[in-house]
Amino acid sequence: MTTVDVVEFTDPACPFAYSAEPVRWQLAWRFGEALDWTTRVVGLARDAAAQEAKGFDAQRNAAILRHFDSYGMPLADAERRDPAGTWDACRLYVAARGLDPDGALRLMRALRIAGLAEARSIDHPDVLSDAVRTAGLPTDELDARLADDATEQAFLDDLAAARTPGRVALALDHKLADVEPDWDGPQGDSGRRYTCPSYRFTVDGRTAEVPGFQPWNAVEAVLANLAPQLERRPWPTDPIEALRWAPVPLATQEVAALLGEDRDAARERLQQGGATEHQVGTDAFWTAA
Repeated sequence: MTTVDVVEFTDPACPFAYSAEPVRWQLAWRFGEALDWTTRVVGLARDAAAQEAKGFDAQRNAAILRHFDSYGMPLADAERRDPAGTWDACRLYVAARGLDPDGALRLMRALRIAGLAEARSIDHPDVLSDAVRTAGLPTDELDARLADDATEQAFLDDLAAARTPGRVALALDHKLADVEPDWDGPQGDSGRRYTCPSYRFTVDGRTAEVPGFQPWNAVEAVLANLAPQLERRPWPTDPIEALRWAPVPLATQEVAALLGEDRDAARERLQQGGATEHQVGTDAFWTAA
């Protein structure tokens, strides 16, 4: 079976990455075990001061987030969202990735919900602890990994890789961002970094990239050109089937993307199917009853 190595560059605080989660689940459903998936963190802001230096105060953060409502993911409906760094959360994710990849996926989801759907500061120790508990990760083992020099090096390697975009990504410069002035680690000659989410697909030594926020059709077209022989799983016809498959509760918009329906239609079918609704922010996540 043909296998595609997938490297995803993302960050738990990025509203574009969060809004693109439906595409991530479409990829996972459509191609399944043919994808050998690695998620690497970008580290958008070292700390809250770095966010504030860019002009992201609490009011502006909240206003920006409201613009993402059209993409359908549950968002915090708040007048303030305090600036927060992401390095601590990203470092925690890298530690979890080395301990339990499935748990790391749950942790990333918990961090996104906390920061973007609940307007909590994901650099606060209590918020990080809550996310670890939600993800079901063993605290003692995770703390030990966090203290390990190898975890710190893996974290820094992720940040450096995110600041070394590939040749294909550089051809789409408008989908990249400038490397931050306070970054003092390795980077490419371009002075540019990946935005979130960005994907790098590799098959038999051939690589293609999808930099930045892109619709499903763009991602699908890249994979069709790179590996047309990949088996494509038929889309689900039952929303409950999708919920039972997913390793985390799915948002209404994520279920809609898998079914090929709009959000209102997906919500109605979820309710009719007896799914359990978990209201968060402006919408909800769902689990099978």
